[in-house]
Amino acid sequence: MDILLHEIRVFENYEVKKAEAGHIIVDTKVVDGSLNYYGNAHGGYLFTLCDQISGLVSRSLGANAVTLQSNINYLRAAHLGDVLTVEGRCIHNGRTTKIVDTVVANDKGDVITKASFTMFVTDKPAGDA
Repeated sequence: MDILLHEIRVFENYEVKKAEAGHIIVDTKVVDGSLNYYGNAHGGYLFTLCDQISGLVSRSLGANAVTLQSNINYLRAAHLGDVLTVEGRCIHNGRTTKIVDTVVANDKGDVITKASFTMFVTDKPAGDA
């Protein structure tokens, strides 16, 4: 049996649509490097979009944070050329943890994934008091 793995590409292209405290929205387009063997957006690609946005939401609240726990539901496939909107919103802004809900939707408004991330606060970003 031949084993062939390929690189998964994330955020090769993106546009920040909204960036405010506790709420981030980014658009990105599914490219060849985002696909799985079946020609759909790879689950790892979709998860990474949500994970990155959750980190940005935490930073928007003045905290560096890492993923402590996550849960993702894959609801439908995304395809080559789809423009995806990734939206993250903080639903719990604690001192040591943040909980961020993320949704990925395609350009038709269909929800592709829905995820929740518990982010562990490591420290404040450099330069913040």
